[in-house]
Amino acid sequence: MKLNFGIAVASNRQLAELPVAGKFDFLELPSVSRIQPDFILPQAWKRRFMRVSCRAETRTLGVLIDAGSSMTKEFYRVFSAGCTEFAKLGAKEISLGIDWENVFNDEKFSASLSDILRCCYGIIYRNTLIPVIELRVPGIAAGNIERFLRFRNRLLIPARTLVDLHPHEPGALELFERFAAEAPFECSRVRVSFDAAGGNYLTAKLLEKIISGIHRVGAETPDICFYPGRTADRAVFAALETVIS
Repeated sequence: MKLNFGIAVASNRQLAELPVAGKFDFLELPSVSRIQPDFILPQAWKRRFMRVSCRAETRTLGVLIDAGSSMTKEFYRVFSAGCTEFAKLGAKEISLGIDWENVFNDEKFSASLSDILRCCYGIIYRNTLIPVIELRVPGIAAGNIERFLRFRNRLLIPARTLVDLHPHEPGALELFERFAAEAPFECSRVRVSFDAAGGNYLTAKLLEKIISGIHRVGAETPDICFYPGRTADRAVFAALETVIS
């Protein structure tokens, strides 16, 4: 099965240290990149820029539930400006992190967050971007597949799923395997997150186990995005190219 391999960076410093595209098919940037003064999208990566990750906004979305209208409007204004700018740069998708713990344990939080997400997705669509929901593995949502699907479907928005897999955490691969078996159509996009500086390494054998859970959806080519942590450097990115060879 053909796969697209991508790289996710945590900072503009890492973005500047990326190899010249090389074997990577696409790039994922954090939403905070654009508001930093040193943000420059290298020429070699402009055509491969695919996804914006809004993991940093996960807590903000939760805060909005009890926030006043002025704060909420300001968030939507800033979020809209970000979507517009990233769309102009060539992004195709934007993912939102979700506080699944509160979604599953607090019905009021769940209902309110659904309304906020619908507003966010409306902004995303206006900018011709594809909305994506992040699902951490291991995590409470991956362990409650029916509840995850019920929440996702209740949004009434055709959002896609990005499985944020942390393969070095206990039980992660087993949970991912179970999730992929029960909800295969949610497993065409996977971000492999690990702390390279902390001693976690991605081997070809580990990658093979992850690939076994990837599922093709229609004509789209499934993708795996590598996120080696906030302190990863040029050497780490180069090593990843060796793993996917």
